[in-house]
Amino acid sequence: MAFAHLPSQELPQIKQINIDGKRHYETPHGTFISITTLLSSLTPQEILDWRESVGDDIADYAMRIASIRGSKLHKIVELYLSNEPQNDLVGEHGILAAGLFSLMRPALDKINKIRALEKALYSVNLGVAGRTDCIADFDGELSTIDFKTSSKIRDETNENYLLQATFYATAWEEQTGERIRQIVIITGAENGQLDVKSDDPSKYTDKLKKIIEEYKA
Repeated sequence: MAFAHLPSQELPQIKQINIDGKRHYETPHGTFISITTLLSSLTPQEILDWRESVGDDIADYAMRIASIRGSKLHKIVELYLSNEPQNDLVGEHGILAAGLFSLMRPALDKINKIRALEKALYSVNLGVAGRTDCIADFDGELSTIDFKTSSKIRDETNENYLLQATFYATAWEEQTGERIRQIVIITGAENGQLDVKSDDPSKYTDKLKKIIEEYKA
């Protein structure tokens, strides 16, 4: 299918940099911490317990593999939503990323009227920046949409994902004036499961602000 892309406001370009090993962005209003870096300090207890049980070396290796898996999938999805599908996904990106994309495609096909893909955003009010996967309609509702991969689907969505998507909704409204009332997390798992979580970002706004304030304190 062909995805419609809507013209959006021209947003300032911001540059990603590293400070003391942490991702930041240089914006017209100063240097802001990355939302991903900020939230990484709030690692869920389940992951901390897993790291302790397997050891740092194995945990670090698994995290690197997961990062590579996610990067490959994001590239396929970006091309697909840009109406530039590839013919040889396995050859270009590997069998795992290709399989995860095929799994997620029914959910991706609910996306339309795309405003932004892989767009860097920032909030002056929060002093935070980040790069959103997608701003578009999902099932007819303007949404921030994040694409995730996992070895399996957990019983509950990682709250950090919901906070991250809420930040993108907040930053988008601040920069464009366009309000987003839905956040969507699409997760494809290696065991063949697909999970689509949609929620109201207003449920997480207060907690997001509190976390940012505590991080900067």
